[in-house]
Amino acid sequence: MKGLAYFLMVLLPVVIIGSTVYLTRNWAPTSVGTIVTWLIAWLVSMVLVTILYLLLIYRPKALRNKAAKKAEQNNEKSQH
Repeated sequence: MKGLAYFLMVLLPVVIIGSTVYLTRNWAPTSVGTIVTWLIAWLVSMVLVTILYLLLIYRPKALRNKAAKKAEQNNEKSQH
């Protein structure tokens, strides 16, 4: 699962930014439209990477906490 998340963290920006540059290859590189388009593509890809990274951090912690609570409940049931 971690490998997939890391792979997506690399693949998504490459696909988004690469396809944006490819689609705007005939535009003037210094025009406002090109710069704004590239900025939006960069922002979208960085937001997606941030979300994936936060999920990668949060999800294992949540699963560990859930497993610890379940083990604690099992211990309480077995003691009674």
